[in-house]
Amino acid sequence: IHCLGMAYLGDLGKPFNLEGFGPLVKRYHAHRNAVPRLLAPAELPSLSDVQRGLDNGEFEAYYQPKVTLDGQRLDGAEVLARWNHPQWGVLSPAHFLSVMEQHDLIDRLFWPLFEQGLALHQRLAAQGCLVNLAFNLHPGQLACSALTECIPLLLKRAQIAPGRVMFEITESGLISAPANSLENLVRLRMLGCGLAMDDFGAGYSSLDRLSELPFNQIKLDRSFVHKMQNQPRSAAIISCSVALARALDITLILEGVETVEQQARLIELGGTLAQGFLFARPMPERHFIDFCMAQTTTEHRAEGDG
Repeated sequence: IHCLGMAYLGDLGKPFNLEGFGPLVKRYHAHRNAVPRLLAPAELPSLSDVQRGLDNGEFEAYYQPKVTLDGQRLDGAEVLARWNHPQWGVLSPAHFLSVMEQHDLIDRLFWPLFEQGLALHQRLAAQGCLVNLAFNLHPGQLACSALTECIPLLLKRAQIAPGRVMFEITESGLISAPANSLENLVRLRMLGCGLAMDDFGAGYSSLDRLSELPFNQIKLDRSFVHKMQNQPRSAAIISCSVALARALDITLILEGVETVEQQARLIELGGTLAQGFLFARPMPERHFIDFCMAQTTTEHRAEGDG
């Protein structure tokens, strides 16, 4: 049951019976185990293929939940890009992001995904489920005034509070971005949106940026979680990151949690929020709606039991 995510227990009737459990397993098996295909370098899509995919609306928002470390509560979700390629199936950004970066196509990917996410937020809100969504920003977008001009308009049109939306940018992206281009991050924060530093600890100047910019979330690089069982220093860094986030009054997301052993150790180290395959893989919209509804049902039952 745990491999399905504790949230799904809310879908089971009481008393427990296998007839109710079987359909639940089938219902979530597909998206829990769906992994984007990895292509050989010779198969990588061309520029014309990427442009065709953008023109045809083949790029879709997938959602990976952010949860409490005990798996009991949904804290939000990261919006990720996937390409429903007609020949190769579902492709991750590893197969198309570099082409988009080289040919200035990032905005053509970002804005449709942003609007898909807002539309999903509206559908969930109508069902009584409010979920914070996090969108990834590329460093090349930071200098563009359209970023801070269009986002408030789209949020207002969708009637979504800015505080329900967060923007993530990688630590390496912050380091490489010109200082004057970072003003748009401040404007987004002033608007009321959240800001997260992704892959925290992977670079060399993250503390400088963390002190200069109004981040309210950091996401610790997954490498520390993967190494902590064999490298005591990685565990110490996680513990220090927990203390740093608490001192700065910001949230800390522990990325890359894949095993129950990692989960238990991170709880010991003081972690509270996580993201990783142990809880859920990135999933398409229809499955994420099911995930949210199951989570909401579980929380309501827990409140009733309390």
